[in-house]
Amino acid sequence: MQEHRTKLYKLIPLMVFGLIFIATYFMYISPQIQNLRQSNLVVTETTTSTITVVTTKSSYLTSTVTGAFETSASNNRSANISYLINYALELINSDRVNNGIEPVELGNNPAAQSHAESLARILCLSHWDTNGMKPYMRYTLFGGKNFVQENVAAVFMFGRANPLSDEEIKSYLSKLEHEMMYNDATSDWGHKRNILDPSHTHVNIGIAYNSQIIVLVQDFENILIEWDEYTVKNTTVTLRGRFLRNLRPYMVLVYFDPLPTPLSREDLQRAPYNGSYNFGKLLGAILDRGYQTGVPYIYATKWFQKGLDFEIVFDFKKFVQTPGVYTIVLEVEDWRGKQYFASSYSIFLE
Repeated sequence: MQEHRTKLYKLIPLMVFGLIFIATYFMYISPQIQNLRQSNLVVTETTTSTITVVTTKSSYLTSTVTGAFETSASNNRSANISYLINYALELINSDRVNNGIEPVELGNNPAAQSHAESLARILCLSHWDTNGMKPYMRYTLFGGKNFVQENVAAVFMFGRANPLSDEEIKSYLSKLEHEMMYNDATSDWGHKRNILDPSHTHVNIGIAYNSQIIVLVQDFENILIEWDEYTVKNTTVTLRGRFLRNLRPYMVLVYFDPLPTPLSREDLQRAPYNGSYNFGKLLGAILDRGYQTGVPYIYATKWFQKGLDFEIVFDFKKFVQTPGVYTIVLEVEDWRGKQYFASSYSIFLE
């Protein structure tokens, strides 16, 4: 009995030391490690899609445009555009659900439809338009404040005399969706990644057609914020709103593009306008104080969050060197440490 007590007395100091170490770790050491991890933020690369072309013959359309062609949004009313858009949405959500991804809702930003109509008029396919605008620029000009990524695809036809029937258009839309999902290796599967991106909550769909082309535009959105304020005064930006899920602001990125210039149909058929797009040149980041990252950065004048409500105020004039388009991209983080893009907003500075 005395021997057991002696062994127990020897174990008590070890047990007390162990308890002190565990308490110290969770109270002091673990939070310091977490803060150290969070203080070094990593810039997430923004990925974009290229274009998908389907022809009804073996060669690409090369005939010169000599006149105007009717598009579905103007004079050609043989098919109901709303009906076709909802059918295209069903195709997207079928692919998402079949891959274990939540479906997206139909958005209300008209940039996708406007771009589809513009491309159908000139019988061309590009992420750029004839004003030289990229997708996120058009999205901003049409009132968008969330994050957007675009897929574009088209079917080119030759010498067709009869108008397209609803069923033919649906068949071509189905083929375009299939090509983007299952035959996208030449685009490094960018269209497929965009369709199946779990961070997308909405999609704006544009459909336009005539006797020689059917154009499909998919502008996927990440609607993660209910905005109370998104204002720009000179180079001072105020972002204020409420997250729609458990998120926190991670960092704000600033990208640069030269001011857009008009592009002809011939321009749009040449590189770089006939391929993928990006968000321009990354100039730097805006961070909360106490954090750092691997690109040039400044600290926000206000970085506040309480519950799901947040407010960020910053002046990006340090990054402004020449007239151009400065696109503000807000990146957020969830409770697991995964980052998402929540806003892409283009500011045109003359």
